[in-house]
This record gives sequence, structure tokens and C-alpha cells, in this order.
Amino acid sequence: MKKIYAVGAGIAALAVIIFIITSVRIHTNLNPASTNITAMPLMLAIKNIAHSQLSNKSLAIQVSFNATNPNKGTAILEAIEYNIMVDGHHISSGTIGNRLEGFLASSAGIYPIVGDGSVILKDNQLFQKSNSTVNTWNNIVGGRAKYIVVGTMSFRQISDLQTSSTDKDFRLTYP
Repeated sequence: MKKIYAVGAGIAALAVIIFIITSVRIHTNLNPASTNITAMPLMLAIKNIAHSQLSNKSLAIQVSFNATNPNKGTAILEAIEYNIMVDGHHISSGTIGNRLEGFLASSAGIYPIVGDGSVILKDNQLFQKSNSTVNTWNNIVGGRAKYIVVGTMSFRQISDLQTSSTDKDFRLTYP
């Protein structure tokens, strides 16, 4: 009787082992090389730069960025730090968003971008006219300004329950 129970337990154990091996092979065949997929970085472009004159010596400058996620998974845009220049003169600096610092950081200043999606981010800055920026002021007000925007974009890409943080420098011109 004990031999029959021992043989039955051996057959059951063998069946469990065969089931586990078969299910692992099926699972790995359904997701070939899923961890070897390299995510592409977010793409950043300027959608618009507009101004409105507040006084004879100050302009409000509004810059609109278009951030695009070319990947299938979601990415989190943490921050865009930028400087705007016209005619070689620095006219304003700004930051959109907040860099995440640890698990307890507030998520109010971050922007999730779903796969193959994009988000428009706007920021307003002030430009003060001085004696050295009269020509720059006239080009901006006259609509002849060529803007150069340089800075750093910080983002995280999420794939297979892993995140990777990246800082990417950019240099954009408008128009």
C-alpha cells in the first residue's frame, strides 16, 4: 500500500514539474526579448513664442513647448529648464515642472505622456528693455526676432516596471 502511495506522489510531482516547465516556455515565447527593447528619448519642439507689451520697458514672453513620447510605454516629463536668447542677448530664463527627488516628492509638477502621445507646456517670462537691448526689443516688438532656446529636459521612461531617469540637452530655434 505504501508503494502505491509513493508511486502516486512521484507521478503527481512529475506532472507539476512538467506543467511548470511548459508554462514558463509558453510565457517566454509570448514575450521574446521584452527586456532588450531600448526606449527612444522624448522629443521636444517649440510650438509658439508670443509676446505682449506690458509697458514701454517690459514685455511678457510666452513660450509653448510640445513634448512627444515616441515609445509605446508611458514617460514622465519632470522638468524643462530653458534660456531664451534673441540677437545674442539673453532675454529670459524659466523652468516648467519639478525634478522628482525620491518616493515622497509631490507629483504636482510632473507631466505623464502616454505612448505615441504628446503634451503642450506653456510658461510666461518677463523681458525688461535696457540700453543694451534696444535693437533686440525692436526686433521682438516688430515680429522680426529669431529666438534660440537652449536648456535641459529631465524625464523618466517606464518599461517592464523599471524606470530610467534621463537629462537631455536641447537647442531649438523659432521660427
